[in-house]
Amino acid sequence: MCGISVILSKDDLLIDSYLAKSEKLLHHRGPDSRGVWKDSGIGMVHTRLSIQDLTDAGHQPMISSSSKYVMVFNGEIYNHLQLRQKFFPGYCWRGHSDTETILELFELMGEKCFELMVGMWAIVIWDKEREKLLVSRDRYGQKPIYIRKNKTSLMISSEIKPLLVFEEKNKVNALMAAEYLALGNYGHLGEETFFRDIKQVLPGTYFWVDHNRQFGKIINYWNIPIVKLKDKIKVGTKDLEDLEDVIREAVVSQTIADVPLGASLSGGLDSSIIVGILASSATTLNPISVFTAQTPNSKFDESPFVNAVMEKWGGRLNLFKKDLGEVRISSKLERTLMIQEEPFGDPSIIAHGYLMDMAAELKIKVVLGGQGADELFRGYSHNIKQLFSHELRRMNFSYTFPEMNKSNLSLHENFRIIAGAIFPELERNLREKSRENRRHFISQELRQAASQTNNSFKLAMAYEWDEGIEESIKGVHIPHLVHYDDRNGMARSIEGRMPFLDHRILDLVSTFKPDSFFKNGLSKVLLREAGKKFLPEKVYKRTDKLGFFTPLQHILQDEIEFVSEILSDSPWVEKKMIQQDLEMIRSRKSNGNIAERVWRAMSLTLWAKIFNVEL
Repeated sequence: MCGISVILSKDDLLIDSYLAKSEKLLHHRGPDSRGVWKDSGIGMVHTRLSIQDLTDAGHQPMISSSSKYVMVFNGEIYNHLQLRQKFFPGYCWRGHSDTETILELFELMGEKCFELMVGMWAIVIWDKEREKLLVSRDRYGQKPIYIRKNKTSLMISSEIKPLLVFEEKNKVNALMAAEYLALGNYGHLGEETFFRDIKQVLPGTYFWVDHNRQFGKIINYWNIPIVKLKDKIKVGTKDLEDLEDVIREAVVSQTIADVPLGASLSGGLDSSIIVGILASSATTLNPISVFTAQTPNSKFDESPFVNAVMEKWGGRLNLFKKDLGEVRISSKLERTLMIQEEPFGDPSIIAHGYLMDMAAELKIKVVLGGQGADELFRGYSHNIKQLFSHELRRMNFSYTFPEMNKSNLSLHENFRIIAGAIFPELERNLREKSRENRRHFISQELRQAASQTNNSFKLAMAYEWDEGIEESIKGVHIPHLVHYDDRNGMARSIEGRMPFLDHRILDLVSTFKPDSFFKNGLSKVLLREAGKKFLPEKVYKRTDKLGFFTPLQHILQDEIEFVSEILSDSPWVEKKMIQQDLEMIRSRKSNGNIAERVWRAMSLTLWAKIFNVEL
């Protein structure tokens, strides 16, 4: 895991200043060593967090054995040793870093190598002979890579800060800000960032840039697997065994490291399975360090489930805890916004930062987490409603009505499910109208600016099962998960890994019939059964979902004066409306919607101040 930065320019002084700035601003991503490479019209800098091959044999920028290519790479390729065995039998390697493997594999087969790689990456390769730059990002976008182009240069970086000129005003991406304020999510805007002049490379793609900074066609080397309904299979015992195997392989493959590793544990199914697989091969002499953050003695406290995991595995785990009752946004919000480089949805991002702090204190460089399972196994409540609409539309009544009865749905929820099956366009229009109505508290200036921006995004039909997973992976959920995990970890020089985002899991899960995902009133049935041997009974039978829950309303109430001061002159929201919301929180009459609205307004306002952003 590292920091990378590249510049194309004919101005040598600009190249030197950009590389020096990047090296300083990306030091936290790679404090172990740094490397710089320059040639006519191009410069590369790399800051290294040594995970595999701690010797100089893994130093970057790395030049291929033919001297034709120069590469900077951020990420991990978990199957790189297998790729060596398959394609380079008898080859004499300089070391055992995955960086060297990628370079030689690229030399052998070009861009086809991305299809074979299992892992996460942001890669930039300079072809010295053709004077062209190749840029690639992993399938789920776990590793960030940003681009800024102007009249004199093209700049590429792992983070946004090196791309900014801090003494200048930065222009906001109005649509991004409006979508965030209204909805709390914005991943559906694809390559956009909160900064108008900065784009991100799309996950699962690569493209070339020539020495004149002209972009070639963006190529998708990976797409979300879509299996026709008639070809999907009814899940049996053998399929669950296969699922267990691929999940276990994903976890075990991500333990490759020459440094200590740990794991986060919320007490939910997902993280408990990851920790269970790790513990199953650990010993009491070399236990796995596990990190959790809870709100003790509250209805949000998941400690009983965490304790059940600890009891199951005994001395194979060492638990480290953080009390979320100690969260004070007045002391943490500004630093977290600086780390994240964008406003975020709720204080759980701060809570995740506490986990990384505990890991850093123990000098652990790699932390595995359970993120991604809710998306792959459809664990959110809206996924269940989508499933019911899907099955009703295909008239699978014998499954759908009994499961709806077991799900404790409201009359309104039942109506929307049926509408989604019978009148899908109407139901989608209702959702889109609801999204638009949530903009009511946004300032007139921002709404007007956002309305002038092209937004071709279209919500998935309620009954479209496959469109739902694409919406989740490309838009609503995964982009946020991978963003905060990377930033929080790398701010502490820690590499976050997400075994559930091994693409081989989705390849298998996409072949299963939709009605396999929810049974007997329980969500994520496939994951429960496949991971059963790694779970304590208490977690296996768990029906609720929290996941490092942070009590937002209480946090805002406790520091209402701090919140009010930030929002006192915010140009992003209608002052009268936000003041009404603040008064509701102050008088303890607010609800979840009000609290979320205030949090987003506060987060955006403070972010804009930190990064000198204007409309």
